[in-house]
Amino acid sequence: MSNNPFCLSVIAAAVLFACHSSQALAETVTESIDKVNNQIDLQQSTQKAFHYRQSDIALGLTGVTVLPTAPNANVELMHRGVSDGVAVLQDGIFFSPAPYSGQNLVLQPNLQQQQSVTLSSMTSVVDGSEAAFGKLEYQSVAISAKEYAGEFNVEMNDDADYSGGATISGTTKQYGMLLAVDYQSASDDVGYKLARDADATQKDIMFKIGADSLPGARNKQSTEFSYQYSSQDAEQGTLGLTNNDFSLVPNQRYAAANINFTDGERQRYVLAHKLLLSKTSTVATDFYYQTYSQKTADMLFVDGETINHALLTDIAAFEINPTTDGMNLGAFAQDNDFAGFGVQTKGVSMYGQHQVTYSARYHTDKAEMELGGQNWLWNQDLSLTSASDKEAFVVYKDDASAFSSAVDTKLNYGQWSVNLGLGYEHVSVSRDVSDEYDLAEADFSDDGWTPSIEVAYTQGAWSAAVQAKQAWTAASAGNLEQRAQEALQYQLAIAYQQDTLALALTAYLHDYDNQHVGCMFGMICDYEQIALQENIEDVTVNGIDFSVEYGLVFDSFSIPFKAKYQYTQAETDIGYCSNINGCFDGDSQLPWVPKQQFSFSSGVVVGDVSVMAQALYQSELEYEGNLAAFGSIDSQWKVDLAASYQVAKQHEVYLRVENLFDETLVASRTFAGRQAQSEMTTYVGYKARF
Repeated sequence: MSNNPFCLSVIAAAVLFACHSSQALAETVTESIDKVNNQIDLQQSTQKAFHYRQSDIALGLTGVTVLPTAPNANVELMHRGVSDGVAVLQDGIFFSPAPYSGQNLVLQPNLQQQQSVTLSSMTSVVDGSEAAFGKLEYQSVAISAKEYAGEFNVEMNDDADYSGGATISGTTKQYGMLLAVDYQSASDDVGYKLARDADATQKDIMFKIGADSLPGARNKQSTEFSYQYSSQDAEQGTLGLTNNDFSLVPNQRYAAANINFTDGERQRYVLAHKLLLSKTSTVATDFYYQTYSQKTADMLFVDGETINHALLTDIAAFEINPTTDGMNLGAFAQDNDFAGFGVQTKGVSMYGQHQVTYSARYHTDKAEMELGGQNWLWNQDLSLTSASDKEAFVVYKDDASAFSSAVDTKLNYGQWSVNLGLGYEHVSVSRDVSDEYDLAEADFSDDGWTPSIEVAYTQGAWSAAVQAKQAWTAASAGNLEQRAQEALQYQLAIAYQQDTLALALTAYLHDYDNQHVGCMFGMICDYEQIALQENIEDVTVNGIDFSVEYGLVFDSFSIPFKAKYQYTQAETDIGYCSNINGCFDGDSQLPWVPKQQFSFSSGVVVGDVSVMAQALYQSELEYEGNLAAFGSIDSQWKVDLAASYQVAKQHEVYLRVENLFDETLVASRTFAGRQAQSEMTTYVGYKARF
């Protein structure tokens, strides 16, 4: 461990303080292959027909491994068998306010306010440690270059759920402005015996104002300020059904879940400045600050014991035959606040045909966590009465600060190019725990070097790249061993792109000395499990990704097609067992990683009419729930269909059917029972452009 950043970091920070460049200039061949084959244009007409606010299928088309989710829940993801060190970014900035100290926080932006999303599998060293194992990057809607432009969308489904949004923007002389708003309201009938509605609402606001340099300015530059606000209020939790009840009514839940909810409120401020120093040098700066507050309640205890299969069976029996004595239940509650601030730098300079990219970032964030519980009495009439005030089980505060810097050099020799990169990051984390609670405090720092090399060849429509990289992501304050996640990464990528055809095949190997795991998909976690991060000593992940995109164009119609196939083998070299993640044998697939995932999008466009289908397939998930044989989640297909008609240049109507074949799709299978994904749902919508 070292407490002193190396001299190159200081030089890079001094020369290019708070600067970054456009992504187009800084791409390696590997990144350009990812951009062609792993990018979804959310504004493209065939994709826009689906009008998703959030979608696992859209993310699956980028190549990220999406995990099953219940209705109105955030999409959780991993990449190549790992979740830590996989960053979610928007406009090149962390989307989570606390990626270092709030690692259990799962957030995805509203797709209606994004123009594209791209997965980078083998990231550049300039992306830093939180994106060392991949990054999913969103580009938000941009200010229109026209004097005035706008878009309005409203839709409703067969359950009377509705959503509506509008985006208005324009540019006059050197000044531009954008305002985007979106509102969603949904309600699911989830009463097993006692009818109830589980409501969910979400509001999103985005505001931007920008200015370019005056005509005749010596150096062109632009400045943009943006503000985002979002809030989510969903009556959902993890309590599901027994296997028997799930087979009868998969989309229902017990009345004991009446108090479950998840509330969140998020604010984000960004000031970005870009400067063209010369024809060969570009610098820019991003300052950002964001906050997120989170409150949840989840019914997870019976008579003071964490729910298990037997207690879940008791809940099911009480629902059918409630007694006069009632049942003593307990809810797990969270009241958390996250905040993060940073300034990041990147600059690109050309020296003849060669390119050098510099980057530096200072980031600090914190997570103030209050995890507790509240007792409830489940009455004979299936109503719930509070039996105690909410009590804190543990209160703690995690703080983290990180300084990173990197230099990446691209040497071009005709069709050949060589990329040499070297990154460095120093991370300090601490945990303060209130005296009356039994949780370990922490105060440590760590640093890591991330060298990389890429050799690439491009000839006409063909390109190929071999890349090797040392990836590193620091441990969180909840990691008792204080060990960083490290891996040697190797990848071979071959791509072909010409006219309307794009093909890519990548083969990879990631050799982990230490892999981070924590409270994740398929688990019911108490306060200790949420607060802790564990390590799997030896993990080997290898696989292949294949993608194809093709557009058949005829005189009167066209057929677009895009498909993505992933095979991932993620195995531990030795057996592993813990109270958090359960036990599994050595040389076996990590139980939360599907071996195969396949997604595709295709349809027919005839004049003003289009009919498109999107699908996502995921092979069996072996995860059996913490230390208990609950069984795996079988392989699943999910198919959505959308049809749209362009009534006039400014007006469009559409129909979308989600889960077209009304399959019973499992969202989770844990101690707290089984939950289903959304059943077949039909939407009708209208869109106007002006």
